[in-house]
Amino acid sequence: MAAEQAVFAIWLTGMFGIIGGVVYWTARAVLSDSRSYDEQFVWGRKLDEPDE
Repeated sequence: MAAEQAVFAIWLTGMFGIIGGVVYWTARAVLSDSRSYDEQFVWGRKLDEPDE
C-alpha cells in the first residue's frame, strides 16, 4: 500500500510539474508578444501610417 502511495505521489508531482511548465511557457510567450513585433513581422507596416 505504501509503495502505491509513493508511486501516486510521484505521478501527481510529475503531472503538475508538466502542467506548470506548459502554463509558464505559454504565459511567457504571451507576455513577450508585443504590438511592435506584430507590426514588424505580421502586418509589415506601422498602424499609424495611412494605407496607400
